[in-house]
Amino acid sequence: MNATQGLKGRRLRLLFFVSAWIVRLGFGPSAAKITGTPVEARKANKAAGWTTYPLPRDVAMVYDRIESRSGPLLIKKYQPPQLNRDAPRVLFLHGGGWILGGVDTLDHLCAKLSRSVQCRIVSVDYRLAPETPFPGGLEDCYDALQWLASDASLGPMPAGGIAVVGESAGANLAAALCVLAARRGGPAIRHQTLIYPCVDATLSSPSMNDGPPGFRKKDIQQLIGLYRGAAALTDPLLSPLFAENHAQLPPALIITADLDPARDDGERYAQCLNAAGVPARYLNYSGMPHGFFFMPRICKAEAEAHAEISATLAALAGGRSCHDLGQ
Repeated sequence: MNATQGLKGRRLRLLFFVSAWIVRLGFGPSAAKITGTPVEARKANKAAGWTTYPLPRDVAMVYDRIESRSGPLLIKKYQPPQLNRDAPRVLFLHGGGWILGGVDTLDHLCAKLSRSVQCRIVSVDYRLAPETPFPGGLEDCYDALQWLASDASLGPMPAGGIAVVGESAGANLAAALCVLAARRGGPAIRHQTLIYPCVDATLSSPSMNDGPPGFRKKDIQQLIGLYRGAAALTDPLLSPLFAENHAQLPPALIITADLDPARDDGERYAQCLNAAGVPARYLNYSGMPHGFFFMPRICKAEAEAHAEISATLAALAGGRSCHDLGQ
């Protein structure tokens, strides 16, 4: 470990320590406090500037609205300076526990990924809970998927097809979207990238009881309670681990954080997909917390994980698969 890595490690431990004391003193951003704020303010949540790097200046970022069954749906398009016509169209679903976040939440990830893969990325402003419980936000994502698959303004479908990328709650939505698209016979999704997903709302994974610093099992319970509405915890669109037929789902890259109560969800889902004959590559990042993609300046593993996602998506343009990249 070099001096810079050691400094980042100390910063991360300090961040954990301060965050834990803030929560103990009752000043932390609980789900109740967050949902007590206006939804537009919650949608404006994004990664802090001091934890990220400047956005690439040559990636065009444009807001737009598309028609959905719930009304006009805000999207954000990321266009690289040079577009690979074979690169997949990427649908990005932000995290935030289903109650927080919007199209700007992970600008740095979307812009950097658009540039490195030379692909179009569309981030979706799906409706948030508790104002819109399950499956409202998921249906918004499905409408965005349909638009991405059929809108004439985007030109011919690239050889890479459509890929979905989701982070945290967005990873749950991405996995559920693959299940929903399979049920409805399309649109076809070529690949799914799930960044520290929760795919079992019963919270039965062993890591849920590890008690790591930061994000905790009870936090996830509260968020699921706000999002699920009247759905059963084992509903496959809430808990994709319980999907009827995993063999119908697209190949996956699943990334987890070692210090995350949802860590084992990712490994269990990868095992489930592989057992069904679906290529799934699983990567767990040691010493990393849930949400480490929000902190590339502090969490050195973000760069490595980003490179893995970039390589996976770029491989789709050349007709390769997860098997070609090594599982």
